Amino acid sequence: MLRSVRLTAILTAAATLAFASAASAQLNFFGLSAPKTPVALADKLNMPVATELLTTLARASHLGLDFRAKPDAAELKAIPGSRLTTDGKPGLLYVGADYCPYCAGERWGVMLTLLRFGKLSGLRYMLSSANDVYPNTPTVTFQHASYQSPSLDFQVVETADRAEQPLMTLSPSQMKIMSTFDAPPYKKFIEPIPFVDLDGKYELGQLLAMPKPLAGNNWQQVANRLANPRSALFQSVMPRVNLLTAAICHRDGGKPVDVCTAPGVVAANRVFIKG
Repeated sequence: MLRSVRLTAILTAAATLAFASAASAQLNFFGLSAPKTPVALADKLNMPVATELLTTLARASHLGLDFRAKPDAAELKAIPGSRLTTDGKPGLLYVGADYCPYCAGERWGVMLTLLRFGKLSGLRYMLSSANDVYPNTPTVTFQHASYQSPSLDFQVVETADRAEQPLMTLSPSQMKIMSTFDAPPYKKFIEPIPFVDLDGKYELGQLLAMPKPLAGNNWQQVANRLANPRSALFQSVMPRVNLLTAAICHRDGGKPVDVCTAPGVVAANRVFIKG
């Protein structure tokens, strides 16, 4: 069993690194040089995020609760997995890597969701790789994250740093869920990261937030756009965040009530129940 887990971990890591190498090779093939990281952004890498950023995200998360638009693309699939926790609280598992541009976008949606159920701390500024597609996408790293919630357990594994060096490892139970459900027939393609699983019972099949719309922004600018109900970013991300919120409410008995009965969550819940 342990040999199987190790083999799966090695294959997953190899597939992830191969994807990054292919993207870099594609740039070279077309005669394009990988963009450098702007100094103003590089100086903040791995530094604790400012209080202003978290305050803005908390406001954005709250505003999204009233956004009644139904999710348009985020797939939340039921899976026959085992529960991630034993303390009675549902578990939300996020698996990603600092260099990954798609993980960079996903973390914004995950943060907006988590802030509805508890207190998130220990975040640090991060950018996706400068040598990959959507280079230098602004994000955070969850490597040092801490989460306090009476109704949700947050489990995070950042598998590699921005230089694609190994960082954190999955537990055997996390690896079993990921190796089983992050591949066909539960997914059309094998896409190791990002991987988001809710309590071993639901899996996100599409990103909460795409990296492309974040290009050219710093961290606070992204947060400001997420906190603006008139922005295209708010309007595309919030219905998906509300869908994940509705699923968590379904698993934790509808707590907290003000979140689980909010108009946006109720609208998303209709999609969730039908799914």
